[in-house]
Amino acid sequence: MKLAIVHKEKCKPTACGHECKKYCPVEKKELDTCITISDKARIEEDTCIGCAICVKRCPFDAIDIINLPSVKESDMVYRYGSNGFALYGIPTPKEGSILGLLGRNGIGKSTAIKILTGQTQINLGKEATEDDIKEFFKGNEMLRYFEDINKKKISYKPQNLSNLAVDVKVIDLLKKRGKEKEIKELAKTLNITNVLENKMNKLSGGELQRVAIIAASLGDADIYFFDEPLAFLDISERLRVSDFLKELSKHKTLVVVEHDLLILDYLTEHINIFFGSQGAFGIVSGVKTSKYAVNSYLHGFLKEENLRIRDKALNFNFTKNPPMTGAKIAEWPEFNLEFESGFKLHVPKGGIRQNHVIGILGRNGTGKTSFVRAIAGELEVTTTRTGIPSKGDSKESPSSTGKGKLDLELDISYKPQYLFTESNEVVREIMFKEKINKKMAGTFNLGTIQMKKLSQLSGGELQRFSIARCLAKEADIYLIDEPSAYLDVEERISVAKAIKDIMIEKEKTAFVVDHDLLLISYLADSIINFSGEAAVKGEASEIRGFEEGVSELLKSLDITLRKEEESGRPRINSRGSVKDREQKHNKEWAVF
Repeated sequence: MKLAIVHKEKCKPTACGHECKKYCPVEKKELDTCITISDKARIEEDTCIGCAICVKRCPFDAIDIINLPSVKESDMVYRYGSNGFALYGIPTPKEGSILGLLGRNGIGKSTAIKILTGQTQINLGKEATEDDIKEFFKGNEMLRYFEDINKKKISYKPQNLSNLAVDVKVIDLLKKRGKEKEIKELAKTLNITNVLENKMNKLSGGELQRVAIIAASLGDADIYFFDEPLAFLDISERLRVSDFLKELSKHKTLVVVEHDLLILDYLTEHINIFFGSQGAFGIVSGVKTSKYAVNSYLHGFLKEENLRIRDKALNFNFTKNPPMTGAKIAEWPEFNLEFESGFKLHVPKGGIRQNHVIGILGRNGTGKTSFVRAIAGELEVTTTRTGIPSKGDSKESPSSTGKGKLDLELDISYKPQYLFTESNEVVREIMFKEKINKKMAGTFNLGTIQMKKLSQLSGGELQRFSIARCLAKEADIYLIDEPSAYLDVEERISVAKAIKDIMIEKEKTAFVVDHDLLLISYLADSIINFSGEAAVKGEASEIRGFEEGVSELLKSLDITLRKEEESGRPRINSRGSVKDREQKHNKEWAVF
């Protein structure tokens, strides 16, 4: 089957020479019409011969011609009009369980949810009648689902929460969804009792996320849909929310979209994998057990469908550099940070060594970003330097304290946590000015955004570009704060691999702050743990070996981790399982 996709947002007939039509062989022979142009280009798939000359000639990369040998036109569930995105297949929710949807952004997950929630009517790529839909699903368990969809009570937690940031008290908003007693019980479970009297537009991203989860959970729905419920949450809160959703699913049906593979595997029982081409088409795999689905996704090959969805398999079986290896290039002194809000952070002294990636783990509000900004020389700190012991005294005594910004006498490249820009600079111009080479541009897929202005980039696009800019600079150390934010599974894996490879290739050092433990497991050699009380005080640990650092975090969360035999990836043991009890008894919080 052949698909002709015209990306409407890129197609600009008034700004080009209509090269797609001019160079089309079908149009040249004047035997038939293939391309017509009005406000946008339109390609007739019946007459298109699939030469893809229009793809190469279009100056705005607005056209894709795709051959799909693995599916038939009759498999199409939904299409966004002529030359629009096409979805093949549909996920199958199962009563009393949690179904996960796994795949890249722009591959059809949101479209599938809109169909399953009844927001979008199935069209089978045409003007489908009710009889057409019944015939399409004949003999399929989804036929009854769609026949009964108007009778079902459906609850939906959207991905984008910006509409919730309103000038209304949290408790007042939630009362529109349920009773106050139930609201307070759920707020206690999700640890946000303290914000019930706050205004919605004053909440942090993590607080707003948990309020949205409570809002979706109130009432007695038949099916619950949660689109990226773990965004903005730290590891502790991700586990808390996961356990809450597991409890909710015992007598209900849940569908969850999530990009954190470690938590998705822990949370769900079954997974549908979405694959295809971003913005062009998406195919839904058959339902698989979570363990098997994640392994298949990482392997890049779907056995049942006999399809390869990635060129290379990804595995986690590689050597970690011990903390004290590599030439020391600098060290920071013991220091303290104190903010006007009253938050205090203490950091012990530490050293920086070549060819090393240090993962920074801990709960939100305990000082991880403040530490990175201090290392970058952005914040004033109070340092304590120890002097030489006095005669007859075996202990070192403080010789001096000072206040000022740290200067490690190193070239530092820093990618901050929050990325805001209203700049009208074009990505391509910045790439040229900052010498971002083709290899780096290819790694981060910058070709698709190079003609955009910075102010036009989506969250994921801006994240990819910011990481590429950070890594393209010549520096001694690279400070990268929350690189997984706004990125899908594939992009997270690509970013982790790029950071790891570049540090090895350049023999440099990176500090990476993130809540995606799978990403940290992929790239980190060592760990710095942050503990304390959120927004009150924080304490950084010394640099520790990877396994020791992860074990300390897991112990504080009361969970255990084991290495999955096939892929080498870490997996969270189910709470109270035989493996979980066995590892806790042996005090083996992480087994790699």
